[in-house]
Amino acid sequence: MRKSLKNLIQSAIIMQYQLPVDVNGTHIPCAHISTRHDDCFKQIGTNDDIAQLIYNGIVEYAYNDNEINLTHLDNLQIRALLSKLKYNPTAPFPNQLACGFQGEVLLHLILQHYYHADKAIARGYMFSALENAETKGYDSYLMHENADTIFMLFGEAKFYISGYKESLKKIFDNIDRALSDDYLNRNFIAMDNQYEHLATGSRIPAIIDAWRDNPMINMAIEAQKYNMHLVYPMLVIFDNKANSYEELILEVVTHIRNEYSTINPTLTIPNTIFFIFLPVNNSREIKTQVLQWINQKQPLMQ
Repeated sequence: MRKSLKNLIQSAIIMQYQLPVDVNGTHIPCAHISTRHDDCFKQIGTNDDIAQLIYNGIVEYAYNDNEINLTHLDNLQIRALLSKLKYNPTAPFPNQLACGFQGEVLLHLILQHYYHADKAIARGYMFSALENAETKGYDSYLMHENADTIFMLFGEAKFYISGYKESLKKIFDNIDRALSDDYLNRNFIAMDNQYEHLATGSRIPAIIDAWRDNPMINMAIEAQKYNMHLVYPMLVIFDNKANSYEELILEVVTHIRNEYSTINPTLTIPNTIFFIFLPVNNSREIKTQVLQWINQKQPLMQ
């Protein structure tokens, strides 16, 4: 991640605390489906700061690090908008606001900066320009590797103007499918189509090589041999309409507990699931500003 983006993310948002937590006399539990603590971020900059973060993070989201030339950022941005994410400048404005790339860009940057994750493959390579539809698959393809385990941070991002309830409904509608061997297999197969763009040194290409040699194998089971662990962070970005930050986070966690009793994941490799909550001052204003800068082709920060 280029230095300007690091500075921008640090001035725009911070990690406030992890759930469960006792704060100001209130106990806030973690979501009952989470298998580790949930992380609560807070907006500390202006709406323009977050819009700048998203706008400038598109290139980081769309390309691998070795392809990002700081002297050609504006050209890379234009190419990304045409071929690596869903954006149609002639679409009605409500349709542009509904496109999911803004939340995905934020998820990518948060995982890179605050969770020290590296790109397994830039998310932009998983987009089909011919379909020009919402990109299928996970919303992030990052990893954190040590000598024993490779943690695949394959997550989900929801950023709806309508609020957190719609975001959570979309997450829970898909979570069992996302946490299944079949879904992971299909994502590995999609990465096979972009094999040359996979990170060098990762163990992910070895799994795809094994599948190429024997297309009948279950790649999720094969991943167990390489000590892979799926980490499924679920980023929910929504307006802060409560009297206090603590009240809002408690409201969201309580809604999850009341509306969604259980999940039924069938993934056979080790996995971790948790929420990342990011309340913002004004979702519509942030997303509108990003779209205005895109239309104006505002120069990027190097």
